Amino acid sequence: MKTLLIFPVICVLVASSVQVAVQEETVNVGIILDSTPWSGKIARTAIKLGVDDVNNQSQLLNGAQMFVHLREAQTPVQSASAAVDLLANEVVALIQTQRYEAGPFISDLGEAVNVPILSLSDSSPALSNQRFPYFVRMAHSDRNQMKAIAALVKHYGWRSVAFLHSNDDFGSGGMSSLRDALLDLDSEIVYTSMIPLTAQEQTIREELRKLKTIQSSVFIVHAPCDLSMNLFMEAQEMGMMETGYVWIATQEFTSLWDYVLNASTMSSLEGLLGVKPHIPNSKKLNDFTDRWEQQFRLDNPNIKHTELNAYGLMAYDTILMIARAIGKIARNSSLSFMTPSTPLAVVANAKIKVFQEGRKLLREIFSTNFAGLSGPVKFYDGEMHGCSYEIVNIVGKSYQMVGYWPYNSSVLFKTPSFGNKRLRSVIWPGGFSTVPRGWVIPTRLKIAVPTMSGWEQFVNVSFNPDTNETTVNGLSIDVFHAIVRRLDYQLLYDFIPFPEHRNYSENNLYLYDELVRQVHLKKYDAVVGDITIQGSRNEIVDFTQPYTETGLAMVVPTTIRDEAHNSWTFLLPFTPRLWATTAAFILYTGLVVWLLERKINPEFRGSSSNQVVTLLWFAFSAMFYAHRESIHNSLSRLLVAAWLFVAMVLTSSYTANLTSRLTTQQITPLINNFGDHKVGYHSSYVGSFLTNHFGVAQKQLALTSSEKAYEEALSNGAKNGGVDAILDELPYVRAFLSGRCGYSMVGRTYHRGGFGFVFPKGSLLVQDFSKGILDLIDSGEIQEIEDKYFKDPINMCSDSAGYYTRLDVENFRGLYLIIGIVSSVVVIIFFSQALHNFVKDPSFSKQKHSIWKCTKSFVRYIYYEQVSHQTYKVEMPTKNDNLSNANNSLDDQKVAIPTSSFVNVETIDDDDK
Repeated sequence: MKTLLIFPVICVLVASSVQVAVQEETVNVGIILDSTPWSGKIARTAIKLGVDDVNNQSQLLNGAQMFVHLREAQTPVQSASAAVDLLANEVVALIQTQRYEAGPFISDLGEAVNVPILSLSDSSPALSNQRFPYFVRMAHSDRNQMKAIAALVKHYGWRSVAFLHSNDDFGSGGMSSLRDALLDLDSEIVYTSMIPLTAQEQTIREELRKLKTIQSSVFIVHAPCDLSMNLFMEAQEMGMMETGYVWIATQEFTSLWDYVLNASTMSSLEGLLGVKPHIPNSKKLNDFTDRWEQQFRLDNPNIKHTELNAYGLMAYDTILMIARAIGKIARNSSLSFMTPSTPLAVVANAKIKVFQEGRKLLREIFSTNFAGLSGPVKFYDGEMHGCSYEIVNIVGKSYQMVGYWPYNSSVLFKTPSFGNKRLRSVIWPGGFSTVPRGWVIPTRLKIAVPTMSGWEQFVNVSFNPDTNETTVNGLSIDVFHAIVRRLDYQLLYDFIPFPEHRNYSENNLYLYDELVRQVHLKKYDAVVGDITIQGSRNEIVDFTQPYTETGLAMVVPTTIRDEAHNSWTFLLPFTPRLWATTAAFILYTGLVVWLLERKINPEFRGSSSNQVVTLLWFAFSAMFYAHRESIHNSLSRLLVAAWLFVAMVLTSSYTANLTSRLTTQQITPLINNFGDHKVGYHSSYVGSFLTNHFGVAQKQLALTSSEKAYEEALSNGAKNGGVDAILDELPYVRAFLSGRCGYSMVGRTYHRGGFGFVFPKGSLLVQDFSKGILDLIDSGEIQEIEDKYFKDPINMCSDSAGYYTRLDVENFRGLYLIIGIVSSVVVIIFFSQALHNFVKDPSFSKQKHSIWKCTKSFVRYIYYEQVSHQTYKVEMPTKNDNLSNANNSLDDQKVAIPTSSFVNVETIDDDDK
């Protein structure tokens, strides 16, 4: 709004075009400066020395002299007026040493007359060269130092910070830069505080009181030096510079704290951290520092302390940069100003001319590259090259560098030598060297516990009227206590029953939703109990890791069935699929053995019907080691050995399962799915799941809100006003089945969130409690807690009945895989040998056939293949023997013919000899 006060004096002048050449011996540079703050005093002396050095080096400006027009300004209106006045003096560049709210107006004015506007202090990214083409930021952007602060936060593992800043563009720009820097570091700004530039003691104290109510204890201050100083002193008086707190100051304060802090005040801020631009040491810097200190004492005789900082060095480098750029332009052309011939928005009655070489000067400035006293002076995309930062720490009555951040890095080093990523020992507020956690618990936690869950195994709240004491116990409470014992800090808390006055009916579905909402409204600091983790709830609160099994399961009544009187009990050990698979492998194995044995083993030959009977008999009898047929082929023996192993495992498993069924009663669930049955549920969450995912009609649903209601509804059944089944969260199902017979969990488990502890959004306790839950699981302690409250229903009911499952193919997948591989390998070897002999057979090789005829011949060859090339001797009758004796002797001969070649069998007639 203050900037708008300038615009009523704006008008449009139309003047004739007149070009005026600047006298070669003079180059005018405008300076807008406020000598009141320390930064103004430091910059003034540095600029004066810079101008002297430029004028002493005549070659820089080709023999011309630089003349500085300086104007004092403390307010936006004064700075705008000073800018107009200086531009009327035909300055080639205008330097602002302080931040002014009129900065955008001055930048627009500089663009109108082609005069670069150089700022030594505007570090906010909001004011940039992309938005104002003639604006040149000599100060390092806030993005740079905020990256250094983010690296500091990452180094110590702080997960959240609070950001305190001045209520102006400078402060808000710093906040935006820090938020971006923390984005990928698993840290965040959980609280921001905007403090007016003119804030008084009371205002600052109110903001500090608010900081005491948040959990984060890492405070980053980004404000002008005087405001930062007031804030730190008030924090010290309020006891916020003590153990557990972390204070980090930006360079606005650290660059000037030598001037605003004496030995006494500095010691009161012991433990304060800050970032300062790193200035590379050099002989040239040391010589200039000595000159500057002498001149500063002359300019400010009443000031005893002198300390040159990066701000003063940048002011000096800016003068040299302008001189270098002007010198390059002046070598080829003269500097000239022109009265505009077209309407131009300028200040009324001011004779402001357009700098003709302004665009060239701007290009030369952005192409600058030299080693200045403050570091490298060069630009990238219109922004000053970033600098490295030192991490400084106030210790006692002075400060020390404890770390170093290289430009554009994400890590810190001990020194600029990059040798060690560990920082020097830091003294924190309170005088301790132990690194603060970065957050504190402001008061005793108010932890709500549900009083009407209906499941005492998880939370049981009891009140003793004699002692007026409330006792809270249960699985959820024990898990909470176990985690608290593992924390490396003290946690104070009180359990508060909810609802306190029992205004909720026992069947209220929204008790837990209301509990979660109360945490969101900050009435409670946490909820401990059987609270289900849900996506809708997680939008307003944070949950820990689940500390129970997750999922939904169905529980139904069961009946006891005696299998001993079932005529078909012998079929029950195997599922139909396993019976079919076993039969298929029996036939396949028998077929392969028959194929291998039929030509060399007479027990596998004969008529077709005889061979089929032999095949089936051998395959089934081998299951019980009852086969009588001998095995001649080595491949057959390998296959039979593998099959006997499979048969042993199958028969043993079958026998064990059948024995159990015949000697023990079996528990059988009455239903296995929802169907049209009446289904009970415990919460609106489960009811919605049944309706949306399974299409269960609303009329099929019934509320069962407690353990007692569970048993009553299932016992009565749907026909008597109860339910046939209940779908609920797995922890409730386990609690219900604990110590009860006559009920069973059936069907699959539907994965859902499980139970977790509830904390407000952004609570730093969530991570510690989640880690504690995982530690309890890894150590087995959480299982011990569950065993304390849950009894195994199988062990409880095993005396009278048992749970049996039918064996399926999945149980023997490995066995069938083995026998399948062995059978297939054997078949491949057999056919490979047969094919080899078939191709080498002379009767085949002399003929040429089609593929189909070759295939048919090969099949006939396999089936009719005869004995190998072994010689079998048969004694024939002699001439002296009578024919009848010969016939009798022939009838008595048994000739076995091996299998390897075709044999022509000829019948000898009786008349032949």
